[in-house]
Amino acid sequence: MLPLQTDCCQRFHSDKMGQAPIGSDTVIRLKIREVAQAKKMSRTRLSRLADTNYKTINALWNDPYREVTTTTLDKIAKALAVPVTDLLEQVPDEGKET
Repeated sequence: MLPLQTDCCQRFHSDKMGQAPIGSDTVIRLKIREVAQAKKMSRTRLSRLADTNYKTINALWNDPYREVTTTTLDKIAKALAVPVTDLLEQVPDEGKET
């Protein structure tokens, strides 16, 4: 049986890397709206360029705490011509459910 957390994951989540420690009260917030607006890109255009359903783009645009697949996130990042990391932000959890 494999351990729940491998050494690789422990290193990734280490606070030595400047990340919040495991168990801290933080959540991931998507910055899709901000990045798209800075590039003057509408939801419709983003949906077409990312080859992603408009309803998905609209939901992520309006709820930056919504769950998203890595595939969709990658498509959006490519459509916006930014690294995926530019679309993510770690913020304090203020009772927002993930």
